[in-house]
Amino acid sequence: MASSSSSGKPSSSSSSSYSSSNFNSNSKSKWRYDVFLSFRGEDTRKSFTDHLYWALDRGNIKTFRDDEELPRGEEISPQLLKAIEESRIAVIVFSKTYAHSKWCLEELVKIMDCEKEKGQKVFPIFYHVEPSEVRNQTGVYEEAFKNHERDADEEKKKKIEEWKTALRKGGKLSGFPLQDRSESKFIEEIIGEIRRLIPKAVHVGEHIIGIDENVKQVKLLMDSKSSEASMVGIYGIGGIGKTTIAKVIYNDMLDQFKRHSFLENVREGSKDDHGLLQLQEKLLCDILVEKNMKLSNVNEGIQMIMSKCCLEKVLIVLDDVGSPEQLNFLAPNFESFHRGSIIIVTTRDKRSLNVHKSCLSYDAKGLSNNQAMELFCWNAFHQHCPRNDYVDLSYRILDYAKGLPLALVVLGSFLFQRNVGEWESTLHKLKTNPIKDIQKVLQISYDGLDDEYKKLFLDIACFFKDQDETFVTRILEGCNFYPGIGLRVLDEKCLISILGGTIRMHDLLQEMSWAVVRQNYPKHPGKWSRLWEYEDIKSVFTKNMGTKKIEGILLNQTTATAKPIQLAAEAFRKMNQLRLLIVKNRTVKLSQDFELPCHDLTYLCWHGYTLESMPSNFHADNLVELDLQFSKIKYLWTGNVCTRKLKVVNLSFSRHLVDISSISSMQYLEILILKGCTSLKSLPRNLHQLEYLRTLSCAGCSRINSFPEIKDDMGRLRELNLSGTGITILPSSIMHLHGIENLDLSYCMYLESLPCSIYSLSFLKTLLLNDCPNLEHIEYSKFEQREMFGSYSGRILPRRHPLRLEQGTDLVWLNGEALYRPGSYAVAMLMISSRKKGSGCNKRSRMSIVEGCSISSPRKVPPLQPDSLNEKIDRSLFAPTEDG
Repeated sequence: MASSSSSGKPSSSSSSSYSSSNFNSNSKSKWRYDVFLSFRGEDTRKSFTDHLYWALDRGNIKTFRDDEELPRGEEISPQLLKAIEESRIAVIVFSKTYAHSKWCLEELVKIMDCEKEKGQKVFPIFYHVEPSEVRNQTGVYEEAFKNHERDADEEKKKKIEEWKTALRKGGKLSGFPLQDRSESKFIEEIIGEIRRLIPKAVHVGEHIIGIDENVKQVKLLMDSKSSEASMVGIYGIGGIGKTTIAKVIYNDMLDQFKRHSFLENVREGSKDDHGLLQLQEKLLCDILVEKNMKLSNVNEGIQMIMSKCCLEKVLIVLDDVGSPEQLNFLAPNFESFHRGSIIIVTTRDKRSLNVHKSCLSYDAKGLSNNQAMELFCWNAFHQHCPRNDYVDLSYRILDYAKGLPLALVVLGSFLFQRNVGEWESTLHKLKTNPIKDIQKVLQISYDGLDDEYKKLFLDIACFFKDQDETFVTRILEGCNFYPGIGLRVLDEKCLISILGGTIRMHDLLQEMSWAVVRQNYPKHPGKWSRLWEYEDIKSVFTKNMGTKKIEGILLNQTTATAKPIQLAAEAFRKMNQLRLLIVKNRTVKLSQDFELPCHDLTYLCWHGYTLESMPSNFHADNLVELDLQFSKIKYLWTGNVCTRKLKVVNLSFSRHLVDISSISSMQYLEILILKGCTSLKSLPRNLHQLEYLRTLSCAGCSRINSFPEIKDDMGRLRELNLSGTGITILPSSIMHLHGIENLDLSYCMYLESLPCSIYSLSFLKTLLLNDCPNLEHIEYSKFEQREMFGSYSGRILPRRHPLRLEQGTDLVWLNGEALYRPGSYAVAMLMISSRKKGSGCNKRSRMSIVEGCSISSPRKVPPLQPDSLNEKIDRSLFAPTEDG
């Protein structure tokens, strides 16, 4: 029975609870949706349910809402019934006329069946009705059933009894009564409860062995500080299982927290301020239940974290913290966090935990022999114990691995489906190469690769760890390493993993690869195939020790106190097999007669390149990608340079760049990025010759005041970004860009008009026009038949314009009045109608969607409450789009 308490907590019930223990984070989810919304459209479609839906959406809770009223006489569609079955939680909005709708009642019957048969959670909301009215069919619900029972035949009477039974069950469930509370606060409480029921557990994996004692000890440390905010650090060598311990505890405690976040790879992700800023943004998005959070700098992030984490208890895991500074940026002054908050930190450096005096620490323990055997067997035999003829061999492997979980997994995977002879051979090899550290254990999998896959693995480990798979594939294809199959093989060998399009590699595997590179000449880096450490690179260049063995160099940013590296003119003269040159260190100085005579160069990335052009002897025969961001380059080169393989050129923020005429000879170029090249005044007239070009960005090139005539077909171009340029018009020949999907003209302060030919771009999906103050009105009706979203900042919002406001867009205006104040988060569905008062015309335009995004404008506009918003917009004009 639902109570009448207005505390905001779910009312008590004798028939249902909200335990989330049945949600197995490691099993494949049977749910397609997190929430199914059942509601009477006549009562709440354009009010409470609409607000609830967008709040769920902002909270990243996947929700099914039927946007179309069923026409009279039709049955509920099979698609709707399937959506109910595929939803983890059903939220029922019991409103005054809910029981008047036989379709709502049919939904309810199906929902109650799914609760019984599928374990679906049912979450009733009593909106301006009492739970007893629903449960006992009294009041307005009694009136509804009198109508249903009028002239009912025997078949319908049976159906009515099913409806009443479902209402009795639904009315007994624990839920939320609205009563006299604020709807916005009411929705916030509902979202918090639903999020608790569908916690976003992190993936742990199968066959987690020997972790119970570690988890128990960490929890004991937490319990010792249960009356206040607590931080527990888990430290130990790489591969010991620190992250797994943290994941198990995190998943186990999720249902106790409405606000939680798991930040992986903190050390790797916070090597610079930008990465650290992204981690802060993700942390705040998680705990504030927001899709997007943008911070201007890390100091703002620190203040925001402190101010938000003191309001409600939070559960945070910071995985693989590499320094005290990182901990300070992500958990500042954690003692001031709300009472009951828990912060778990994993690190390989115990000193990182010393930043907070009250931080408790735990030394992660390895596996016992029995535990190690079970873990090894699941990977080597796919069962919990060894096969009879492999028992002794398995014990010999355990003796070799010394209880290190990562070593057991890698060795077990390597030996899976190998015969006894292969096991003996492997063990014999281990005897002649005794393990002195973890890296050599992991080298067994590396040794099983053929030569090409070894090169591929070493390139990834030394240069491309945590990089985008598409980018890495493009570069390594240029090196003829066949990454299409090679990456798959490395993944199968447990040497890498590809998650979300990013190539991942455990730190220990990376360190093992470094040992492989060094092993033949440990004290002679000039003879290594790859260089990645600042001191080694500096030594090679200052002592002129470069040799033809060097295939790749990665020079990353160093500390601010590092001394500049002065490269002699002939620094690369002996490196005639150099394929990869990555310089992201602006302390490198070049002489004016600098040479780069490397014919095999496939990828050249040199941020802050100091010369005005590439050397006269520069060879681009095999170059696939050229990245010269933040350089002082004025032009690329003089004369004809072969660029038959070049696909990507990025000259972003090269503020001295004035001439890119050489671009037009790059016939296979696919991506050209000129962002922030503020001295560049024009694009090549023969731009149309770049027939393979897919992406062109000139964002922020403020001196470009015209776009060249397109004299021939450029059908492959998909994205054109001219935002922040000085262009006044676009040529009518833009029609030749008939494959374009995204066109960004935002912040073009001098843009006056668009050519009529723009309406013929049939694949155009996104047109951004915000902050174009001189732009004339556009015939938006010509775009109307497309599923196109755009952004436009007119003083009066054009009619019939489906609009999606991006962050930073001007205010929405209607008839000269601002509808939202700056900085607010709009949660509404707006309809701009072409109906005029007194005209008798009732023509409705398509719906414009404003998606919970921050709106900013220099003008000050007073905040508007929902009631005053209703006064300004005739809500009878609202109509859903075809896609809802």
